[in-house]
Amino acid sequence: MIKSFCLIISRIRLPSLLLKRPSRILLATFGLCGTLIITATPAFSAPATGEFIADKRCELFQSKNKQTNPDQWQSNIGERYPVLEILGNSVKPDWLRVRTNAVNSPMRWINGACGQYQSNIADSNLSTPATAVEPTQTTTAADIKAKSRDSLKDHGTTQKRQGDQCRIGGEFDANVLALSWQSTFCELYGSRKAECRALSQTSESTQWQHFSLHGLWPNKQQCGTRYGYCGTVKLQPNDFCTYPEFELNPSERKNLEEVMPSAQYGTCLERHEWWKHGTCRSQDPNEYFLLATQLTQAVNASAWVQSFIHERIGKDVTKRELNQSFDASFGKGAHTKMSLECAKGLLSEIRINLPEDIKASDSLPSLLAKANKAKKSTCPETITIDKPN
Repeated sequence: MIKSFCLIISRIRLPSLLLKRPSRILLATFGLCGTLIITATPAFSAPATGEFIADKRCELFQSKNKQTNPDQWQSNIGERYPVLEILGNSVKPDWLRVRTNAVNSPMRWINGACGQYQSNIADSNLSTPATAVEPTQTTTAADIKAKSRDSLKDHGTTQKRQGDQCRIGGEFDANVLALSWQSTFCELYGSRKAECRALSQTSESTQWQHFSLHGLWPNKQQCGTRYGYCGTVKLQPNDFCTYPEFELNPSERKNLEEVMPSAQYGTCLERHEWWKHGTCRSQDPNEYFLLATQLTQAVNASAWVQSFIHERIGKDVTKRELNQSFDASFGKGAHTKMSLECAKGLLSEIRINLPEDIKASDSLPSLLAKANKAKKSTCPETITIDKPN
C-alpha cells in the first residue's frame, strides 16, 4: 500500500511540482515515503532454541496481539519452558513462543520481562529446534526414558557436564515447601482438571478448607530454580501423566491424596514433583512424600489455618494481618521466611523456606527459625482468600 502511494506521488504529482520548486519538493516527497516505509516495517519473529525460565507469574497468551488466553494459563515461578520462537533482541527478546502443558493451544507467547531466556543449555533436551519437538500425543513414558538414555550416551555422565551440575542429587542446601490454595487454582487455572470438577460438587470438602501440597523443593543456591531432574528422567513432558510411574506404600498414597487432590483424582502432579524435585532429595519416593505430607499437615493443623484463614475464606485481608497471624503461630519474624503468591488479587500459593536438614522431630517454628529469608511477595496489600465456586 505504501509502495503504491509513493509510486503515485512520483508519477503524478512529482513532474508538475518539480517545475516550480524542484529540490525542495524532491527531498520532501522521498523523505515522506522513506519515513512511511521505515515506520511501517513490522517486527518479525524468528525460530529459536533453548529455554525460558520464568521468575514471575505472567499470562501465557495464545495470541499476544489479541491477548487471548484459553483457560487463563499463567507461568509458574521457576518453571522452564522450551522456546520455539523469539521476537525482538536475540539475547533479551520482547516476546517468546514457548511450549506449555496447556490442554488448549499448548504453544503460548510470554513476555520476555517475565523471566530469563537461555539460548544454549548444555545437555538440555529442552533445547531442541522447534521442528524437532514431538507432538503431545506421541510423548510417552518410554519416549522419556529413551531420550534420557540417549542424552547420557551422547553427552557423557552428568557429573562431567557443566549444565548437569544442577542435576546431581543430594547437593541441595535448603528446601522450599510450596502449598497451593485450591479454590484459586481451580478458578484460574484448573477448572477442567478432574480434581476441580470433582471438588466442585461439594463446597464442604475439607480440601477447600486447607492448603494443598504443590511440592517440597530441595534448592541448590548456585543453581536457583534450575536444580532438578536428578534421576533417570531429564526433561518435563507435555502431560504429567506421561512421566514414568513409581510405587508408593498404600498408607503413604492415602495420606498424599488427602493433601494433594491431583494425586487423588489422577492428574499426576505427584509424578512431576517426584521426578523433578524428589529425585534430588531422596532415592525413595515414600520417604520424600512422607516428609512433604507431614510438613503440609503441620501447616494445615496450625491456628493460622484453622482460625485465621478459615474465618476469612471469601473475604479480603491485608498482607500485614496475614503476616502477623503467621508469626503468632510460628514465631516472631516467621513471615519473613514465607513468600505469598497471588494472581488477580487472590492468594494462590505460599512458599515456606526451610533449612537443608529436616528431621521428623523438628517443629515448624524451629525449622523456620533456621531458614533463609524468602523473596519478596507478589501479592498486593489487600488479598482475597478465595472461596469455592
